[in-house]
Amino acid sequence: MYLKMFGFSEKPFHITPNPRFIFLSKKHKEAFAHLLYGVQQRVGFFALSGEIGTGKTTVLRTLLGQLDEADYRVALIFNPCLSAIELLQVIHREFAIDYNSEKSNLVDLFDSLNRFLLVQREEGKTVVLVIDEAQNLDPKVLEQLRLLSNLETETEKLIQLVLVGQPELDEILQRKDLRQLRQRLAVSYKLEAMDAEDTRAYVLHRLKIAGAKSHDLFQESALAQVYRFSKGTPRLVNILCDRALLVAYARDARSVTKADVQTAQKELQHQQKTSRFTSKNLVAIGLAALVLIMLTTKLLLSPPQLASQEAVPDQAVPSVHADEPLPPAPVTVEKSQSVEPVVDQQRVELYKKRIVTMPVEETGLQAMMQFAESWQHDLPKAVPSISNKRQMVTALEKLDLVVLEYDGRIEDLLHYDVPAILEIALPGVARKRYLSLTGQRDGFAKLWPQISEDGWVALPELERIWFGKALLAYRNFDSISMVNRPGKKGRTVAAIQELLIRNGADNVLVSQEYDPPTIAAVADFQQKKRLAPDGRVGAFTLFWLYRDAGYAMPRLTTETAQ
Repeated sequence: MYLKMFGFSEKPFHITPNPRFIFLSKKHKEAFAHLLYGVQQRVGFFALSGEIGTGKTTVLRTLLGQLDEADYRVALIFNPCLSAIELLQVIHREFAIDYNSEKSNLVDLFDSLNRFLLVQREEGKTVVLVIDEAQNLDPKVLEQLRLLSNLETETEKLIQLVLVGQPELDEILQRKDLRQLRQRLAVSYKLEAMDAEDTRAYVLHRLKIAGAKSHDLFQESALAQVYRFSKGTPRLVNILCDRALLVAYARDARSVTKADVQTAQKELQHQQKTSRFTSKNLVAIGLAALVLIMLTTKLLLSPPQLASQEAVPDQAVPSVHADEPLPPAPVTVEKSQSVEPVVDQQRVELYKKRIVTMPVEETGLQAMMQFAESWQHDLPKAVPSISNKRQMVTALEKLDLVVLEYDGRIEDLLHYDVPAILEIALPGVARKRYLSLTGQRDGFAKLWPQISEDGWVALPELERIWFGKALLAYRNFDSISMVNRPGKKGRTVAAIQELLIRNGADNVLVSQEYDPPTIAAVADFQQKKRLAPDGRVGAFTLFWLYRDAGYAMPRLTTETAQ
C-alpha cells in the first residue's frame, strides 16, 4: 500500500524473519561470537535465553549459516515437549541413526548415539544439536541432556548441545536438582534488547534494504520515539514502524514524524484492548448461552432443584508489552485484504514422503545434471555422485560458472528467472536433498527430480518444504573482478561502466575510474534489483548487470502448468 509512495521494493518491516534484512546489533554480535567460539572449540553445552522478539532466531540463523555442512552435522528440534526416550528417538531420526523404535530403551539409544558420535569425530565432523523453545523441556529430560554431555573423549565433547529459550529457561536451570547440569554449561548468554543507537541503526538498515528513496524517511525524533516505546525489542520495532508508515501514508506525508509514531503506538494499544475485550465478550456470551441451554434442559427434564452459580471474574486487560507484540491489523486507509493461499496439506505430506525416499546422492546428481544441462554443459565424468553443497559448488566451478548462494523468499528467487538448485532440509530428516528449479508459470514452480506427477508444484506448497536456500550461477563473460572501493582504476572498471551504460545509466562515462557517478549508478541499479544499494560490485550485482545487458543465460521455462 505505501510501497510506491516511499519507493520501497518490498515491505521493510516484516514480522517473519527474512535473511536479506538480518541486522546484528552489538548484543546479537556478542551472543553470536560466544556461541560460534564454543561450537568451534567443542566445549559442549550452551544456553541462549531472551525475551520473545529479542532476536534469538536471528542469532541462531547467523550461527547455523556459519557451519559448513561438510564439517558439521546439525540437527534442530523445535518441539521439545517430549519424554526422555522420545527425545533420544528424535535425535536418532534427525541424524539418520538406525534404531528399533519398538524395542529401543535408553541404554540402547545412548550406545548407538555414542557410536555415531565417535564415527563423526573420526571423519573430522562436529555434531551440533540445537533445541529451540527449551524452556518447555521437562526437568527429567534436561537430566538426560546432562548425560548426553558426558559423551566425550579425553580432550573434547563429542556433541555440542545448544539450548535456546525464553527467560524461564534460566529459572529452570537454577533449580537445585539441576545443579549438575548448570555446572556443565560452558556458555550461557542472556540476549537483551537493543540500545537506542542500535535501534536507530536497525530501522535505517531495514529501510535501506527495502529501497527507501529518502535517507531521512524517519525523522530523528520519530526514531527516538520508536525506541522509547519498543525498548529496543526488534519484533515490536517492526510492528510499530510498519504502523507509523501507514499513518504517514494516510496523511500523504513524505516522512515519518514523532507524532506519527505516537499515533501508531496509540492504535496498537487500542487494538490490543479491543481485541482482548471482544474475545473476552465472545467467550462470556458463549458460556452464558451454554449455561442457559443446560439450565433450560434441566428444568424441562428434571424435578426442580435449587442450584448456585458462581460468576467467573473477568481478567484484567494488560497493556501492550514488548514481549507480547500484536501483529499489525489493517487501518482505515487499506482498500483490500490479502487472502491466505490455499494449501493442500495432504499433497504437501506426499511431497515430503517422496523426497525422504529419494537417495541423497541420486537427487543431488539428478538436480546437478539438469542444472548443468540448462547451461548447455555435461557434468564432468569425474563427478560420480553429489551429496552436499560443497561438491555442487566445486562441480559448477569446473564448468566455468560463478556460483551464488541464495537465501531468501521464493518470490525473490523467481524474480531472477534463471534455473536454480533448491536445498531441501526437512524437519526430522538428517541429510539434505536437492531439487532443480527449471520453470515457473501461474503460481507454480517446475522441479526436477519430480515430486509431483507432472513436475509442477504450487508455490504455497513449495514454501512448506523449502526454507529459502538455493544455488544460482552465471558466467563471468568479460572476466570482471569485484570492485568494492572508490578510486579503483583499470580495465575491470571500464567493463563495469560499459555494462552500466548498456543497462541505461545516463551519467556514466567509460573513464576506467570508479568515480562518484559510477558508484551512484551502481547503487541505483542495485536498488532496482532489490539488492543492498552499497555501490559495490559483488557477485549478485554482476549477475544482474550481465543478465539485463542481454548476455546469454538460461531462463526458467514457462510451459503451462497442469
